Amino acid sequence: MQGIQINKIDDNFYRSLEINLPKPDLADNEILVQVHYGGLNYADLMMCNGSYPHPKGYPLQAGIEFSGIIVKCGSEVQKLSVGDRVAGFSENAGAFSEFLSVPQDSVTKLIEEVSLEDGAAYYVQTTTAFHLLNTIGKVQANDIVLIHAIGGGVGLNLTQLAKHAGATVVGTVGTSGKEKRPLECGADLVLDRTKHDFTNEIQQKFGKTPVRLLIDSTGAEILNDSFDLMQNLGHVVSYGEASGKPYDNLWSQLVLRSLTFSRLHIGHINHQSEEWTHAQITIQELIKNGELKLFIEHIFLLNDFDLAYHALDSRKVSGKILLKLK
Repeated sequence: MQGIQINKIDDNFYRSLEINLPKPDLADNEILVQVHYGGLNYADLMMCNGSYPHPKGYPLQAGIEFSGIIVKCGSEVQKLSVGDRVAGFSENAGAFSEFLSVPQDSVTKLIEEVSLEDGAAYYVQTTTAFHLLNTIGKVQANDIVLIHAIGGGVGLNLTQLAKHAGATVVGTVGTSGKEKRPLECGADLVLDRTKHDFTNEIQQKFGKTPVRLLIDSTGAEILNDSFDLMQNLGHVVSYGEASGKPYDNLWSQLVLRSLTFSRLHIGHINHQSEEWTHAQITIQELIKNGELKLFIEHIFLLNDFDLAYHALDSRKVSGKILLKLK
């Protein structure tokens, strides 16, 4: 079968399209999926440069997010059947290959109104956004929510879900031009950090410490500056450190206003939990009803995988990038 493989020679990484990869074996609790679409995430880029090495080591069949159709079930699989349309997350990677075997708990069955394209586009980003806001952040109507990197894929989902909950949404972007889509999604204020002192402008519009919930993927200086905006007993939820780890003064910043600090990795939520099931049902219903828009920036053929990786690495895209395998 064909698939993308990440290779490592000494300290150098490179990607290649392999045409003779072995078809995966199937354990009793696993399903075999014919992959139709793979969803590209920043974690995929980081696995290619060594900053987020996969524990399986290299060479590594690439890809963690996918959608497709089940073609075979192990003997212990109970809730899924051959022919089911599913989307999922592969802890062992391999999602950018024509066939993928994963535990049955790693996928969600798609309802009829959610396409395979949408399945690969929503599974990681929208699910992450939902849990950041609801499972961890406990967003409430009338909250002021500050979202950094609001123009990215997770940010656009956060914006729509927070507005759906009745919150006021304020955000920042680090690339000029990325303000447009979050504003189209209902954000109340979006600031370009390269042109504005975001703390000062937010304080002028909403007051000295207006933010109850901060969702951050930047870390470092941007996170540190944001503490000046937090209400007493506010909540800071981190899901990335694109600009660097939080500064060493994190504890003193939290103590100053009795803040809560949380760090979410989506893989740490039990896929069989009520929280996970509720998120999947809610997200698919929102897509079905047209209340959640998925921005698919581009769909690349598998042969054009390098173009897909470079497009994401440019940080100029606002929506999801997919690889088409079927």
